[in-house]
Amino acid sequence: MDEIDIYANVEEPLGGHIKWKREMNRSSNIYENKDVSYAVEQNRVGPALSGVAGSKTVKTISYRAAAVILGLLCLLLLVGLITLGFLHKDRTELEMEMEMVQLQTSHKNLTKENDQLQTSFKNLTKENDQLQTSFKNLTKENDQLQTSYSILTKDRDQLQKILENRTNEQNNPQESRNDCQQRGVDLVIINSAKEQDFIRSWRKRMWIGLNDREVEGTWRWVDGTPVLTATRFWGTSEPNDAKGTEDCAEIYNYESQNSWNDAPCEIQKHWICELRLK
Repeated sequence: MDEIDIYANVEEPLGGHIKWKREMNRSSNIYENKDVSYAVEQNRVGPALSGVAGSKTVKTISYRAAAVILGLLCLLLLVGLITLGFLHKDRTELEMEMEMVQLQTSHKNLTKENDQLQTSFKNLTKENDQLQTSFKNLTKENDQLQTSYSILTKDRDQLQKILENRTNEQNNPQESRNDCQQRGVDLVIINSAKEQDFIRSWRKRMWIGLNDREVEGTWRWVDGTPVLTATRFWGTSEPNDAKGTEDCAEIYNYESQNSWNDAPCEIQKHWICELRLK
């Protein structure tokens, strides 16, 4: 453009020549522009083609990287699964060992409790056998007591009947004893304070089975046994053997526990018989 302006300033009167030169210059500019455009097109074609190839390369690299990463992830997952498997196996074995220890402990405890129960059962069985034996013995004793009670009741009734029949009768000591012996009993022998009180409760003067006919001053019961000091119930100043003829004993002052008196054996009085158990 600078060259066109120079020619225009120098040869302005040559209008046609200048116009031609301008047209030539325009034509050359057009070709120059075309060349430039072609060059530009050539330059554009090169980078464009290289970009397409680069894009394919990048995609290939990306796929490979993704495959590698995926493979690594799979490998890590596999390692994790294997590790979890070992951990689970170890944990399972540990739990099984703990359960085994607990089961063994429970077995020992149950065995101990079973032994204790067996011992308790044996002791209870032994005690039960002892109780059964005691029960049998008690049952036997009860039967014996029932038998004895029946016999005593029968004897009591018999004695009561004898006493009732003889309440108003009187005899001397020998005849009284004969009557008792005919009935399978004998004149009463007093061996305790309770027996003494029972006989006094009849509130009658009556003969008892005591005399000193064989040896004066030695008083014996009708069965030959001597009078014991603890069971002597003589009245005051008795026995005194008044006039030397008092050899038989009687219940005299029945209001007092010490109510025995010695009297002549020919006198008739009430008497009381006794059934002595063997």
